[in-house]
Amino acid sequence: MQQDERQRKMKIMEVRMREIELSLSNVKLLLREKVAQLKEQLHKNGKADVLIGNLYDENDVLLEVLEKTKQRHIILEKKNFLLEEKISSLNKIMCDLTPPPSLPYHY
Repeated sequence: MQQDERQRKMKIMEVRMREIELSLSNVKLLLREKVAQLKEQLHKNGKADVLIGNLYDENDVLLEVLEKTKQRHIILEKKNFLLEEKISSLNKIMCDLTPPPSLPYHY
């Protein structure tokens, strides 16, 4: 009787061991899949990191170009203002130099 009980317990333990081994095997498969996914994600993140770095560099260049363009715009506005002042002064001089139109002479 005690021998039968022992064998029954052994069989239960063997079944339980197989279940645990199967479960462990499934966990290993899931972990391998997860590792593969994470490696792929790491690779994608590396590519994205490079692209973001390139965008930051390009943005810096564009900001420099924008600043230079703003400075040129300010200079051109000042030059335009000075030219308008000169034109206004020249027009005044022209008006001062030009004799008034003669009144028409009636016979």
